[in-house]
Amino acid sequence: MERDRELTRLEAHVDRARAGDGSVVMVTGEAGAGKTAFVEEFTARSAGDMRVLWGQCDPLTTPRPLGPLFDVVDDLSPDSRRTLQGAEHAYDIFDTVARDLASVPTILVIDDVHWADQGTSDFLRHILRRVRRSTTLVVITTRDEASDHADPVQHLRGDVARSSSATLIALQPLSIDAVTHMVGARALDPVALHRVSGGNAFYVTELLDHDGRELPPTIRDAILARTVGLDSASWDVLNLLACSPSAIPDRLLGVLGIGTDTLTRLGRAHLIRRSMRGIAFWHDLCRLAVADVLPPGAKTPLHQRLIAAYDTVGEQDQATITYHASRAGDTARVRSSAIAAGRNSARSGAHRQSAEFFRMALAVGADDDPAGDAELLELLAAESYLTDHLDEAIDAGERALQLRTVAGDTDAVSADHLSLAVYEWYNANRPAANHHVAQSIAVFESGSPTPPLGHGHAMAAFLALHGGSVTQARAHLEQAKRVSALTGDQSLRDRIDIVEAICDIVDGEVSGRSRLLQVLTRAPTHLDELFSSGYSNLVHFDVEQRRFVPAAEVLARSIDMTVDNDLPVCHVWQLATRSRLEFLRGRWDDALVDSASVLDGPSAPLARTWPLLVRGLTALRRGADGRDDLERAWEIGQSYGEPLRVLPVAAALVEQAWLTGLPDDRISGFARLIVDDADGLQWTRGDLAVWLSRVGDGNRAGELVPGSVAPPFARYLAGDVSSAAQAFGDAGLEFDAAVALTETGDTSSIGRGLAALDRLGAFATADRIRRNLRAAGSLAVPSRRRASTRSNAAGLTRRQTEVLALMGEGLTNAELADRLYLSEKTVGHHVSAILDRLAVTNRRDAVRRGRETGVID
Repeated sequence: MERDRELTRLEAHVDRARAGDGSVVMVTGEAGAGKTAFVEEFTARSAGDMRVLWGQCDPLTTPRPLGPLFDVVDDLSPDSRRTLQGAEHAYDIFDTVARDLASVPTILVIDDVHWADQGTSDFLRHILRRVRRSTTLVVITTRDEASDHADPVQHLRGDVARSSSATLIALQPLSIDAVTHMVGARALDPVALHRVSGGNAFYVTELLDHDGRELPPTIRDAILARTVGLDSASWDVLNLLACSPSAIPDRLLGVLGIGTDTLTRLGRAHLIRRSMRGIAFWHDLCRLAVADVLPPGAKTPLHQRLIAAYDTVGEQDQATITYHASRAGDTARVRSSAIAAGRNSARSGAHRQSAEFFRMALAVGADDDPAGDAELLELLAAESYLTDHLDEAIDAGERALQLRTVAGDTDAVSADHLSLAVYEWYNANRPAANHHVAQSIAVFESGSPTPPLGHGHAMAAFLALHGGSVTQARAHLEQAKRVSALTGDQSLRDRIDIVEAICDIVDGEVSGRSRLLQVLTRAPTHLDELFSSGYSNLVHFDVEQRRFVPAAEVLARSIDMTVDNDLPVCHVWQLATRSRLEFLRGRWDDALVDSASVLDGPSAPLARTWPLLVRGLTALRRGADGRDDLERAWEIGQSYGEPLRVLPVAAALVEQAWLTGLPDDRISGFARLIVDDADGLQWTRGDLAVWLSRVGDGNRAGELVPGSVAPPFARYLAGDVSSAAQAFGDAGLEFDAAVALTETGDTSSIGRGLAALDRLGAFATADRIRRNLRAAGSLAVPSRRRASTRSNAAGLTRRQTEVLALMGEGLTNAELADRLYLSEKTVGHHVSAILDRLAVTNRRDAVRRGRETGVID
């Protein structure tokens, strides 16, 4: 009823898919809106000769990893089946299934995505970025209730909303006219029925099935009315279904003693239906109604029967078995199946589900095997680290370390210390990281060297590098190389090569960057944390040394790689780096988008420093209060104690004092930082030195060793401000160039500098400079020019205007991302903002409005 327009829209997408223009369609609606029935009608009417695959997400406490893909595994190619059942990494699964879907015209339906596991959500996001040039149509159904922002399905919703390869189709409640039509000749008041049901299709249907009798007070009663007169065999099936997270597979029916007559009787009563997974309730609301009347004490034996049935048929779905075991009170089975399910989830890229399964295994009590307990804790620690739950990772790692120490397992003790060093460093506890990395080496004072010793030295080198000493880093690398030569461990060799190439980059060796890129080509297709950290460090030091263009080129690829390979701890670090990149080159709105992505969700302290600085400094320069963000950044920098992180925050605090005129007692101690001999910090050290000179505390600038600051800052400190301003501009530092121009004493340059600050929206900075110029006796200080966001009649920022112009050329989000060196996500944010500000609903109208108002040609 009343779905013709939506069906027409969906049919248009299947026609486009047949022509090689694939897409993703998300069908939304409340529970009972008829989403599944709508898609079933669509596939029956429109599939034609296309392959139809139908997968289902389950309402499990901890969902099956990639459950919908395993639902359709028998209809995939042999290669896809082998990969799904045996691949060690999620990316291999995603890539193989994506190729399979694209091999023949296919409609893939994933039903009830609001119950999806992280792996399924990540798979759909993977497909979303690749579906455009294929003959694949992916249809997903989900309830439209809002979920927690950290829910992986919420990230999928956001991607769908922003992608040009995706469409949202919302199923609205039935109108009074539709309900009136359905009531027909029944002696019922359609207006009252519509009011009671809210137009919910399922509720209306259930209420109408009472055939004119008095309306039941609740939908639960309406559903249970169908059960009147059922025999014990029928109730047994309903009770078993009520204890099942979704369907009972066909292969279990015989083992459970479920006969055809019983199924037929329940089907006629519209209590059950056949799904792609087996026998299921007619609707999830039926399950809730039956579960509400289960006899006391009945659930435990029902769950035990289901476990026994799964065991009889050799079921390997450990997530489902864990669900039943936990409700049957079988703690031993919970532990074994949860561990197996956790490993499967990690393999499928569902790290959040993996960690939850390991928590469940730990919660049921310790095993008699300390080594097994230690391994379980190590697994939980690793998954918690990858999902940015660092406190939990550290706690589990320390408990595992205690067990390994008691057992005297030297290799495992060293490995646990090494893992804890990583967790503590990401968590902004540099002293603890130093302690653990030292201990990972110290346990090998006697005995033959093994790979963990080499990894310990490689990690010590990494920490020394971030601490500002390339010399110390290279000394540790030599120790690691000796171990590598004796053991032949390839992962150790990879770690050494990555850290050594970063040392070369910090030292300013021209070949270091290309050598690191060459090392990174050895990364497996399922990019692990080690190689992802190589990309993270490459772009970090690219931005630190102001190589903006190559940094943007790498980030355009590497950020998507962290999503595809489910490496959130690396993802937020790279987003933070990109926020710094965009901020330094004057693209503050873009920088704020990435900063918000990091700061608005769970993220390691390592990743938060620059987003805090970006948000704080942007607010400060635009005339708002950024002090809280700058103070939080200072706290993190102090926790690390690394010049790499302390110097930028110190420079920001000096800029704040200069701009606001408020005293800061810390500034007097910052001068010693500019003569610190930390390696690779010529740009950040120069930035701090220049700001200190502006507040009159740059008296130690003369102590700077030649080459210890980058050339533009050296020119500025030497008094050649005009040349410095030119050099800042050549380096892409628009803000620094603008401020320097106002200090040249040349009227024309001052005007250009102030105009540039106005264009950036740095009104507070520009106003402070105007006050200084007037106080110094300047008679012709240019008044504020309205920024582009104010002069532009449409209220668009400069970058949004640029995006709109490219939209006028017909570029897709993906093409826009490539042209502007942005991610598709950031482009999506800009497109959404443009549509909002222009008060239009689609890209074509946005371009038309932009041309009408003169924003674009």
